[in-house]
Amino acid sequence: MTENIQVKCLLERYWSPADKKYLGTEKNGTLIDISMQSADEDSSRAIPVGIVILEDNSLVSVPVEFITKV
Repeated sequence: MTENIQVKCLLERYWSPADKKYLGTEKNGTLIDISMQSADEDSSRAIPVGIVILEDNSLVSVPVEFITKV
């Protein structure tokens, strides 16, 4: 990527049947790249993920559906 983008990521996700959506911990960070990795629920399927440096300087890969531009 040519520029870093400030994002908010949903980490430690879980499905809430009552809310009918994913809940978890939101953390801010910087999106530095986009890649592909195997899905947690089906290792034969590849999904797009963002490579994010969080504010605490940890590096994580997050499925793009759980990343929002700030």
